[in-house]
Amino acid sequence: MGIVVFLVVLGGLVVAHEVGHYAAARLSGIRVLEFGVGLPPRVLSFRRGGTDYTLNLLPLGGFVRMLGEEDPDGPESFSAKSPWRRLFVLAAGSAMNAALPVLLFAAVFMIPQPVLVTDVAVLDVAPGSPAQAAGILPGDLVRSASGRPIDNTSDLRTAIHLRLGAHVDVVVERQGRRVALHIPEARVAPPTGEGAVGVLLADGRLAVADAAPGSAAARAGLREGDLLLRVGGARVLRDGDPEAVAAALLAADPGAAVSVDVLREGRLVALELPPGEQLGGLTVSVRPEESRSQGPVRAFASSFRQIADVLVLARNEISLWIAGAGVVQLSGPVGIAHITGQVAQAGLSPLITWTALLSINLAIINLLPIPALDGGRIVFVLLEIARGGRRLDPGRERMVHLVGFVALFGVIAAVSVSDVQRIISGAGILGG
Repeated sequence: MGIVVFLVVLGGLVVAHEVGHYAAARLSGIRVLEFGVGLPPRVLSFRRGGTDYTLNLLPLGGFVRMLGEEDPDGPESFSAKSPWRRLFVLAAGSAMNAALPVLLFAAVFMIPQPVLVTDVAVLDVAPGSPAQAAGILPGDLVRSASGRPIDNTSDLRTAIHLRLGAHVDVVVERQGRRVALHIPEARVAPPTGEGAVGVLLADGRLAVADAAPGSAAARAGLREGDLLLRVGGARVLRDGDPEAVAAALLAADPGAAVSVDVLREGRLVALELPPGEQLGGLTVSVRPEESRSQGPVRAFASSFRQIADVLVLARNEISLWIAGAGVVQLSGPVGIAHITGQVAQAGLSPLITWTALLSINLAIINLLPIPALDGGRIVFVLLEIARGGRRLDPGRERMVHLVGFVALFGVIAAVSVSDVQRIISGAGILGG
């Protein structure tokens, strides 16, 4: 099933890319000989307006074949057009892939979907960290960061990663009042285990509804209204987590006490479950997920913001690689197909979001100055413009693109072999 979803997703993105080239070529007065979905051999075809529309056997890829792509062959040929028109045609495929996520993200924002809403609590602040310099304290609840409302730790991590190398302004709730703080820098290469700003966070979603008198929970000091954050060093999020964590620790070491960290009246309180006892007599209330959706106008505005965030996060990820604080992880068609199948199991909204991310990646990769890709061909047109309109030898250009294609295919094959090895070993495509 996963491979079918992957082929549908990739096929849709490739068709969108080729539609961009096709539309730009037609607008530029270039004769399109063939619009192909998939790669040959041909399965089905029909002809309309001088163009063959074909469906091909190999499902990966697609193409637009134009008249005179390398040598002028009449006024309707690609090579006979001005350099600026050729640049327009070559960039149009990536432009279409860049525009498609606007619609996809907007669709996601308009679909009602569950949102995890919690109290994001600070458990610890690393000494000498930017968070400590800002005055953040254990027990603070983070309400916003860089003007963005914070519903969960994932929101906060994203807000911080968007500001790597720069300051982050946060608003925290401290014992019932709001405090605005200025974190001087979100570090690109922080000390191991500290994170960009040096805080340990927990999603506060569980509250103590009742601790039965005389029970282990009561003897540990738990009270009604306590916000449960951590049990035995493990952060808890779901009903049953506290008891399950305590039971696992008891089974591993019956003689050890189990720590329980709660937020009580705005203060972080460390409690302890007596040795040899399970966390009995505890009733918790769980803050439910919220269903959210947006109207069309707001959804499209959010879509543009989401795309901007994706681009900034990608840039910052590259900064992490350069600084040696991140691991370069490449995936080929096999890995992407595997991830697509997993995402599809999570539901429609995650699949649409993943498709939008793939479309953005496809747009960027195709514009890279790599021979055989659109970006590589754009480089040759730019060189022609720089040479005052004198074109490079078409034969040499063909050879460069051929070598580039072979090299690119070799890289894809090598990455795909690595993907297969990781899947077989159970390591996972995204690491871990």
